[in-house]
Amino acid sequence: MEQTKYTLRKARSEDMLKSGVEPVKDGFNEYWIPSQTDRGKKYKVTIKNGWYSCDCPDNKEGNLCKHILLLKTFLAIQFKNQELRKQIVVSVPCPFCNSTDIQKDGTRKTIMGKKQRWLCNSCSKRFVNEPVSKIKGNEDTIITAIDLYMKGVSFRGIADTIKQLFGLKVTHVTVMNWVTNYMAQINDYVNSLKADVGDRWHADEQFIKVKGKQEYVWNVLDSDTRFLLASNESPKRYYDSARQTFQQAKSIAKEPAKTIVTDGAFSYEKAVNKEFMTYSNPKPHEKYVSLKQHTGNNNRIERFHNSFRQRDKVMRGFKGNQKQYAENFKTYYNFVRTHQGLNMTPAQKAGINQKAEWKGLLQKALHQPTLNSPMLPATD
Repeated sequence: MEQTKYTLRKARSEDMLKSGVEPVKDGFNEYWIPSQTDRGKKYKVTIKNGWYSCDCPDNKEGNLCKHILLLKTFLAIQFKNQELRKQIVVSVPCPFCNSTDIQKDGTRKTIMGKKQRWLCNSCSKRFVNEPVSKIKGNEDTIITAIDLYMKGVSFRGIADTIKQLFGLKVTHVTVMNWVTNYMAQINDYVNSLKADVGDRWHADEQFIKVKGKQEYVWNVLDSDTRFLLASNESPKRYYDSARQTFQQAKSIAKEPAKTIVTDGAFSYEKAVNKEFMTYSNPKPHEKYVSLKQHTGNNNRIERFHNSFRQRDKVMRGFKGNQKQYAENFKTYYNFVRTHQGLNMTPAQKAGINQKAEWKGLLQKALHQPTLNSPMLPATD
């Protein structure tokens, strides 16, 4: 009987690891592990003198809980990976023919320092092992440019910062091209990820200035995780634009919402019913008009609009890049900017295992090859 219980807990711990749950270290030999049933709850596992203890109810009853089993497995995998990396000589496959029969071929001197060159013995091509190639800078300069731009610094200001930090002289046009090209690839990557969101979404639009004229950005926000599911720009407030925004939101979420909260704009009524009304859910639209109703509010998406507006004010309007910027800000808001009310990013709250940093997003977006040991687990 005890063996059966152990097997069951072991299987549950493995399922949690496969779903992307990772222990978070807190201090010396203390780890926080999320609950499998309640995403907002965490249990602390402590290692002392080689013994493991957990503050979950199952462990307090004297059982070897799934949280301890998960941590033991996680630490064992980490140790194994470190040992494997020590044995690896070849870093990545050849980008031209994907062969692993490559060898070091000296170094290349650049403004950013020396870079290791590689020679492929299969196709005789030479290449540099960098996720970002064929540019004047490197991965760090790209990340710096993107982060500063999303925080309100101008392209010229970013170019000056890169010169001060890295000793690399680039023009503001180069910085603009970096942000535009690499953010587009990052956006494509994050849009391929499915978010585990709730069944109540908030939708609203906000006006922006484009070349002196008023246009609109449509947004859909999940109530539980604050995950921004869609951010779409259009010149007018039409039904087609609202429906297109809802379709984008549904493509990101694992399940469509049961309730859509909007203001009293006429463009929403038909769009919500067309995209979310079913026989089992005949009334998906919750229209919020004023505080006098006392039935609910749309404060959560209004709060998001304030965050967007902080950056919008610095730009003093858009000059034709408004659609891409709305998509860029969605990525920044969901994956990089820690939400003050959640103490984590909305993406992490929505079950997406991704660190709140540009570096990991950039590497995954560029499909950086992993180490070529067949025993090494994939990092992506």
